[in-house]
Amino acid sequence: MKKLAYVGIDYHLDFLAIAVVIEGQKKIHETVRIANQDKVIRKYLKKLSKGFRIQACYEASCNGYAFHRKMKSWGYSCEVIAPSLIPKKRGDRRKNDTRDARNLAKLYANGLLTIVRPPTEQEESVRSLIRCRMSFKDNAKRIKQQINSLLLTQGARWESSKWTAHHLKWLRDLQLSDTYLQEVLQEHLAHLEYLQSRLDHFEQLIEQIANSDVYAPSVKRLKAFRGIGTLGAMVLIAEITDFARFPNPKALMAYLGLTSSENSSGGKEKGGSITKTGNQRCRKQLVESAQHCVKRPYLSAQMRAALAQLDARSAQIAIECMKRLHKRFWALSMKGKIRPVAIVAIAREFVGFIWAMMQPVALNA
Repeated sequence: MKKLAYVGIDYHLDFLAIAVVIEGQKKIHETVRIANQDKVIRKYLKKLSKGFRIQACYEASCNGYAFHRKMKSWGYSCEVIAPSLIPKKRGDRRKNDTRDARNLAKLYANGLLTIVRPPTEQEESVRSLIRCRMSFKDNAKRIKQQINSLLLTQGARWESSKWTAHHLKWLRDLQLSDTYLQEVLQEHLAHLEYLQSRLDHFEQLIEQIANSDVYAPSVKRLKAFRGIGTLGAMVLIAEITDFARFPNPKALMAYLGLTSSENSSGGKEKGGSITKTGNQRCRKQLVESAQHCVKRPYLSAQMRAALAQLDARSAQIAIECMKRLHKRFWALSMKGKIRPVAIVAIAREFVGFIWAMMQPVALNA
């Protein structure tokens, strides 16, 4: 039987740096640098596969998962590695493509790397759509800030709530003292109007996707939680993709960067703020959703309608979550925790209820 060859690949647009470690050996078998061309790569892999079974890996990066899918279509095993979780020596200041490939191969052979679950092409396309919508939303927020700054310098002030229909009408009718300033304001407003039209378009698309057969069951369960709507549910589903890959709620909390940091030594335990090492988009969505749990728990007409579509177990999880998070927030507040800290704390507990709701047992009930 052929021995296993662990192949570490440092991927670049124009070339690949490749290092190979053979099963049972400590030294590097070979290191090569080849052009990033399908013909050249397949020729090298075919030559290597004559003597060994290939198990390849490369770091997740801006190159995405296209290379992983390409390797899979060629019949070779290839895994994607989480770059931020690769073990590194503290004093090592040398970094180049060959060393990166050697390091990947050695760590991979010893099982010291964290594997990333590549999304399917459909999952990746939906995730890109939602991220594009979030990007447009951030752009709209920046335009609003620029308009506010412009008006502040000109002494124009709106006393009521901003960005309502009345406020926008006031902005469109506003006449500034200088022609060029007026031109700047009109351009900002036109840009804001364009972004808003695209946001409306994205939200319609996301609503259609959420109602599709693939996503509808998961969206219904997440929407049963207080503070999670269609968009919030799709953000969590698109970013996490598979809730069942996390063995317990703590693993999902760590993935989202909501677990507390720690600096303990010599019998002394010292906790810190959350790690913020996970998915920023999900973390932001969960913190925003947790804000709704501060209010007194009650079943609104919308929540009753959402719970009516679920099985008894899932409905009970949603109700218990609402009660628990409200109680936990006020308990932390009474202990003197400031609001942002208490909100993040209940957002972390929120993850546990979401994990329980999205397990296959619940989905198949």
